[in-house]
Amino acid sequence: MTTERTGRQKVLYVIGWGRSGSTLLDTLLGEVDGFFSSGELHNIWQEGLTEGRKCGCGRPVVACPVWSEVLAGVFSDPGSLNLAEIIRWQNEELRTRHTWRVMRSSSGDRVPSRALLRSADVMERLYRKVGEVTGAEVVVDSSKVPSNAALLELMPGIEPFFLQLVRDPRASAFSWQRQKARLDLHEAEGMPRFGLTKSSLNWLAFNAAGEALRRRHPRRSYLLRYEDLMAKPQDTVGGIVRFVGGTDRTLPFADERIAHVRENHTVSGNPSRFRTGRIEIREDDEWKSSQSPLRRAFVVALSLPLLHRYRYPIRLV
Repeated sequence: MTTERTGRQKVLYVIGWGRSGSTLLDTLLGEVDGFFSSGELHNIWQEGLTEGRKCGCGRPVVACPVWSEVLAGVFSDPGSLNLAEIIRWQNEELRTRHTWRVMRSSSGDRVPSRALLRSADVMERLYRKVGEVTGAEVVVDSSKVPSNAALLELMPGIEPFFLQLVRDPRASAFSWQRQKARLDLHEAEGMPRFGLTKSSLNWLAFNAAGEALRRRHPRRSYLLRYEDLMAKPQDTVGGIVRFVGGTDRTLPFADERIAHVRENHTVSGNPSRFRTGRIEIREDDEWKSSQSPLRRAFVVALSLPLLHRYRYPIRLV
């Protein structure tokens, strides 16, 4: 049932480079009372509406009972929004390299463009409508794109929280080279694969932008390493819930490593979002035995400027 919201809607935005465990974290948080897992909400316009991809519930996003109601509310004013325009605004104004420009616009140091203001308006409508339809106190967005996180500052009806999720760049690079099938289309399709150079440079760019945003909002920001999440998933999720919600909530864990997850309504993300039932949470560390020393050294050389910042050693013990 839709409930009209009068206060600010809390949004927890996950920032970071891909293959860092954001889909798992998003799914676990979505099981907590008062939290709604939306997946990579940045992709709803292109993947969900234009390409007809599936929601985490298995239905096309446009046919999902939750998202159909949300989108009907967002597009309730005929002619006020155009899907192609929204996607164009994202491409023109919200690349990772635009993060600093978006932050200057929100601080008043730069006049925001019309496209940026319109992007902020439509995303604020979307977040607030999600909160109204689902009753969620906190909407979790695991889009990871830093510029989109910075855009939250231009939304007066949103109370933003920022979680920067970091994984060892060697592990991320190894994961990006794996073949993974997408499960959100009827036709078989593989997920994108990136080489060592692109993965490492994007790791640097996304995390540098995330650092800048966290420095700007130290009291609303949370730094989390994938490795720490995997070491103590229950304690970590509980800490994030307290960080955003302020009180303890019932968590979806049978013990420290076993969680139970139900059907969700994530609009985009890793194929693991379609898993339900009992899941065991373990660190994926295959890269340590399967990645060649030369490839590791190459990734380290590219990511060195931030490697020590997140306590990752140059050499593995």
